[in-house]
Amino acid sequence: MHRRAHLTQLAALLLAGGLPLGNAHAQRQYPSKPIRFLVGFPPGQATDTVARMIAERMAQKLGQPIVVENKPGQGGSAVMSYLMQQPNDGYAVTLSATGAVLTNLYLQKNLPYGLDDFTPVSLIGDLPLVLVARPDMPFNDLEGMLAYAKANPGRLSYASPGNGTTAHLTMESIKKESGARIVHIPYQGSARAIADLMGGQTDVAFDTMPVTLPHVQAGKLKLLAVGHSKRLSEFPQVRTVSESGFPNVTASVWIGMFGPKGMPANVTDTLNQTLVDVIREQEMTRKLESLGLFVRTFTPSDFGKFLKAEAPRWKQAVVNSGATVD
Repeated sequence: MHRRAHLTQLAALLLAGGLPLGNAHAQRQYPSKPIRFLVGFPPGQATDTVARMIAERMAQKLGQPIVVENKPGQGGSAVMSYLMQQPNDGYAVTLSATGAVLTNLYLQKNLPYGLDDFTPVSLIGDLPLVLVARPDMPFNDLEGMLAYAKANPGRLSYASPGNGTTAHLTMESIKKESGARIVHIPYQGSARAIADLMGGQTDVAFDTMPVTLPHVQAGKLKLLAVGHSKRLSEFPQVRTVSESGFPNVTASVWIGMFGPKGMPANVTDTLNQTLVDVIREQEMTRKLESLGLFVRTFTPSDFGKFLKAEAPRWKQAVVNSGATVD
């Protein structure tokens, strides 16, 4: 009798929606359809390159296709705004970088989002910036570039992947500390910025290693400085930005995965575990490191704590640089 009453109550709860077993079942089955990786820069940019490498392997492990969608604009902020409008079911996530997630909060006015508007999944790794120049430029390091810029104020130009990117912020910080006048030429993404640099439209550029080092190795660009804390083993003679007189300038970006706010914990954990497993595979780690990405991962909880700790540091970096974006 008691068992029959209990079953009757259970049926009533199910009919009333008191036990959302349908949603729980759907979550247990995640993923049951293709996943979209949203990238805030055009094809060829570092985040895009990393996203496509990881997407292919994660799709194999999850048993569902992963489609990379490029949504460039506003230094990566456009894709974060777009992500806010997507369902929080784990079928739309972004691989995004420092600029879009943090620095743009202090550079751009009236952004519709903040850190609390997203679900952190995991950090993927760090991408140091490098300073490159055309081979015909009459200097071979950062100090030489600044000396040339001071002797020829306003004649030197630098390309960046866009207003508000870490490359933009880094060069503006160096300009402020050194007093050099160098003209900023912003692009929508790294591919066009580097192409125009090699074509002679600009003179120097800060950008990530995946999009610059192949051209350095081919002799189409020369390496002036490295943004990592240590020199590159492939170019041991090239000094770091810190060694070149700018110990307080951050010249590195990180890439991480984010979902919309309120993404279910089991979905977040599935993405996190699959992502970390893929990144830690020996072959994938080797491929990422060959691109210049230094692998670093977190649990979702620790990634959230990391972001909270990073925010004031990047806010101060923006203030120190004097950089602004309309």
